[in-house]
Amino acid sequence: MHANRLKTCSLWFALAWPAFAAGPALVVDRGLPQANLNNTSGDFRSNVRWSSYDSGFLGDDFTIGAAGESWVIDTIRVWTVPGVNKVDPDHLGDFYQDVRLYFGGSEDGLSPIVTGLLTAGSNQSNTANILISDATAGGAVPYDDFGTNMRIWQIDFTQLNLNVQGGVKYRFGAWGLGRTVPDDGGKTYAWFNAASHAPLAVAKQDGADGEMLLFSSGGKFESTFDGKGAGWDKTSDIDVQVFGHRADAQ
Repeated sequence: MHANRLKTCSLWFALAWPAFAAGPALVVDRGLPQANLNNTSGDFRSNVRWSSYDSGFLGDDFTIGAAGESWVIDTIRVWTVPGVNKVDPDHLGDFYQDVRLYFGGSEDGLSPIVTGLLTAGSNQSNTANILISDATAGGAVPYDDFGTNMRIWQIDFTQLNLNVQGGVKYRFGAWGLGRTVPDDGGKTYAWFNAASHAPLAVAKQDGADGEMLLFSSGGKFESTFDGKGAGWDKTSDIDVQVFGHRADAQ
C-alpha cells in the first residue's frame, strides 16, 4: 500500500455526526462508512484515505436534486486523517497552516471559496464558518494506521450560500497546506482525504461512482483517478455530506 506516490496509507473509523436542529437538510449523504472497517476486515475493508502529496489535491463530485430545481448549499462536510509515520497530531493546526474548500462546475477547474488559517496548538481557524472537530473525541473509534491509533477530523464549511442547479454535477475538494515535517529535509505534512468503497460501506453513498478527481495545487483539473490498482484493491469515493435547501420552493 506504499507502492505509489498517490497511495493509501491508513484506515479510519465510522462516527456519529451531529444533526442540524433546523434549517438546511442533508441533501447529499456520502458520509463515513458504518461497517467493514479497518485492518480487521481484511479483504472486505471499506475505508481508506488518499493523498496526492505535493502534486496537488484530490477532489470528487456530487449532484443535488433533480433537473429544473434551484438549490442553495449551506454546508459541505468532509473528513481528514492527518496522522503519519506513527505521529498523530493533537490539533489539526499542528500539521497544517490552513484549510480550504474548492468548488466549481463539472467541467471547470476549482477555485478556493473558503480559506481559514490555522494556528499550531489549535483547531480553530480565523474564519468563523469553518468548524473543525475531533471526531474521535466525540465517540469515534481511533483509526488504525498499521497498528497506530489515529484521530479522524471532521471539517464543516458552513454559511456557504452557494446557488446551484438541481441535477447538475458539481466538483469539490478540501485541502490544507502542510507545515514542515521536523528533521525531514524540508518536506511538509500531506493532506489526506477520508474515502470509502461504497458497496461495503453499509451506509448511504449518494453519487458514489468509484471515481475521484485530481487537481493541481492551483485547482486546475488534471485527470480522473481510480484507486483500484493504484495502492488499494478497490474503487473509492471521497466522503462528503452536503446540507442545503430549495431556493425555488413555494
